[in-house]
Amino acid sequence: MNDISPAILWDLAHAHQAALVDFTRRLISLPSLPGQEGAVAALVQAEMRRLGLDEVTVDVVGNVVGRLRGGAGRTLALVSHLDQVDVGDAGGWRFPPHAATVHEGAIWGRGAMDIKGPLAAQVYAAGALKAAGVSLPGDVVIASTVMEEIGGLGARHLAASLRADCAVIGEATGLDVSRGHRGRVELAVTVTGRAVHASVPARGVNPHQALARFITRLPELPLLTDDSLGASSVAPTLYGCDQASANVIPGRCTLHLDRRYVPAESPADIVAQVQALLDDCLIPGSTGQVHIVRRSWQTYTGQVEELPALSPPFLRATDDPWITGSRAILAEALGRPVSVKTWGFTTDGGHLAQAGIPCLGFGPGDEALAHTIHEHIALDELLAGMVGYMALILRLGCG
Repeated sequence: MNDISPAILWDLAHAHQAALVDFTRRLISLPSLPGQEGAVAALVQAEMRRLGLDEVTVDVVGNVVGRLRGGAGRTLALVSHLDQVDVGDAGGWRFPPHAATVHEGAIWGRGAMDIKGPLAAQVYAAGALKAAGVSLPGDVVIASTVMEEIGGLGARHLAASLRADCAVIGEATGLDVSRGHRGRVELAVTVTGRAVHASVPARGVNPHQALARFITRLPELPLLTDDSLGASSVAPTLYGCDQASANVIPGRCTLHLDRRYVPAESPADIVAQVQALLDDCLIPGSTGQVHIVRRSWQTYTGQVEELPALSPPFLRATDDPWITGSRAILAEALGRPVSVKTWGFTTDGGHLAQAGIPCLGFGPGDEALAHTIHEHIALDELLAGMVGYMALILRLGCG
């Protein structure tokens, strides 16, 4: 393995295991909702510097990027994110969600496998190789982005500046290889009618009626199916009106749709498709419009940006050299069969792939635990993730 055997990689990982676990727990102990990642970003920077990475920088939106310099081979990026979702009702957790409790061979807490465990494994993979004086075939970039959980604001910035031959997205794969996922677009479906007193409904135009028709007819939308990613989907989620009084027929109502889509579709096509259905559901006197939701976000660095609620899909073929190569490298390093899969959720990989960077997924953790009160990461899987990242650095960098 670039003249370093899997046994040596495991020895390196075991030598750093206590520090890896400690770093993971410190990451989990710091809440880092989107836009509030400052404390975790500072911790990641400090750990990268302590481990001797050649460069550690922070960009305008707060992404933390470390670099190890290697030879003239390929540049590999290991990508994770700094933010986490909310803990919800903390009383429902087995252990306090930010206590990073070690129990039954696992670390428990919010962010354990999404994505602070994989983040720590990526940082320590680079740090262990640096400490051992291993000559790297090419440069290695360790990038931790902001605001992945709200659509990838940080990844959009990273994609504009990252120069890499391949990016490994550290979302949980159970130590298998992921070759892509569907995309996501959030749509706002707005119907405008005429507001009147609810005692005289005939004088108004009730937007609820048009949206009720629309919701019942949503199953009529033609949804494409991809042989690898499965079917596209659409789900009504949020609903709001321009009135707070129960005795007023509102003048305007808006329904939000979560639309998951496959690479053969485009956001523009999706908007047109939904608009056509809405037009057919309008009642006399009403108008309707469908658009992609845009929101304004502020990063922990103070940068304010308005972005569409859109995460692109990506998919690499099963016989793609990056996929087959990674699978073989990991199987050798981990000493077990490695499967190829796809994710059911979106990742920062969509933004990087759209910028022309080949992407694949590999990370420790069970994706079924993401965003749940049962989130945890097994210690042995965390260590194996570190070994896998070291193997990918050494072998993918060679070409």
